[in-house]
Amino acid sequence: MRLLGVGLNGLMKFCAFMDLPRPIFQSFYDRIVNSISIATQAVSAVSKKKAALEEKRISLENGMEDGIIVSGDGSWRKRGFSSLFGITSLIGWYTKKVIDVVVKSKYCKACQHWEAKEGTAEYWEWKSTHDDECQANHSGSTGKMEVDSAVEMFQRSEELYGIKYKYYIGDGDSKTFLGISNSDPYNGFEIKQKECIDHVQKRMGTRLREIVKKQKGSSGRGKLTGKLIDELSTYYGLAIRRNSDDVEKMRKDIWATIKHKISTDSKPQHDDCPKGAESWCSWQRAVASGNISEYRHKPPLPKEVLEAITPVYENLSRDDLLQRCLGGFTQNNNESFNKSVWAIASKCQSGGKKIIDIAADISVLLFNDGLRSLMKVLETLGVTIGPNCFNFCVETDAARIEQAERSLTDAAKEARRASTSSRKVAGDRDLLLEGQLYGAGIAD
Repeated sequence: MRLLGVGLNGLMKFCAFMDLPRPIFQSFYDRIVNSISIATQAVSAVSKKKAALEEKRISLENGMEDGIIVSGDGSWRKRGFSSLFGITSLIGWYTKKVIDVVVKSKYCKACQHWEAKEGTAEYWEWKSTHDDECQANHSGSTGKMEVDSAVEMFQRSEELYGIKYKYYIGDGDSKTFLGISNSDPYNGFEIKQKECIDHVQKRMGTRLREIVKKQKGSSGRGKLTGKLIDELSTYYGLAIRRNSDDVEKMRKDIWATIKHKISTDSKPQHDDCPKGAESWCSWQRAVASGNISEYRHKPPLPKEVLEAITPVYENLSRDDLLQRCLGGFTQNNNESFNKSVWAIASKCQSGGKKIIDIAADISVLLFNDGLRSLMKVLETLGVTIGPNCFNFCVETDAARIEQAERSLTDAAKEARRASTSSRKVAGDRDLLLEGQLYGAGIAD
């Protein structure tokens, strides 16, 4: 039931509808959860250490002798910055496996229960034995959970695995890297930051949409539509990905997009666009096919739109940002891991830190070693592995790998892009026909 993200109430409901008696009471349920927590923690610790050593070995093979590359990301159980619980993970770049995880909690049920008795002799007797068991391990703002967790994981990397984290891939949404640098976990050893290029690409889309909101007349047909913003963001991201080893080439391709969009038949500006029949630039494709005499440009971006977006392009093509994009790193694996944790410790159900610890440990095992790794947890708990359990785990892992490989094909990627683009076009068309019907204060 914990694998399904279901607690005692869900277990009781299932038994009731199956016409079975009540399975267990709260006290025994808590004992079972404690046992599961100990087992999952022990097995996941072995998996994380194995992943760290594998990452170290591959890094050495790639010439990185003084440290490894890790991507980090935090996630909270509740949206916004009022969550009581948060998780932060570090994942090795080469292995794509989880190396370390920290769960932070601002809440302890026992502390809340005893709060009314604070100051009594009974309270101090309880307090003297509770500190080691307290579920609250974070004080301060919720947003600071990611920073504190990352610092903690960096500070213990040498003790746990005998390695240093030389490069940290972050998203720029928090001051995590600044916190790591200020903590100086390796006594003067320099840690370098790398940007997640997916998040950098999202910045382009976010800032262009801000222009639409703030500047009247910038949206509509022939201007900054949702489809055009998506195109500009995509081309911006491609410029970084395709030139992940050269900052100047990145910058050249970024500005090539703008020149392409303001080109006319009388003044084409496609010299910096990729050449050849496979280019995203229709003008260059026409040149490659010998049909340039028949080519006609679409209406260019209006002058006022160009003036509005130019500062955005200048800011997002500055040297220090593009330097951090070298290597083409992403946090996709961290976001996938976060999703798997909250699938087990559902955000819409209550539960304490121990439940999230279990969810994080199970997710580490699934992420690093597949479903069959859970059989080690069952063995640790003293459960005999039967043929049905074994066959299910093996077959499910094989099917998951096959599906993942299929989703990585060029055809699958193109289908996803086409589907997203068509939805945006349909959304823009409906908005033009109906007008805006939903928004903050729109009925005033």
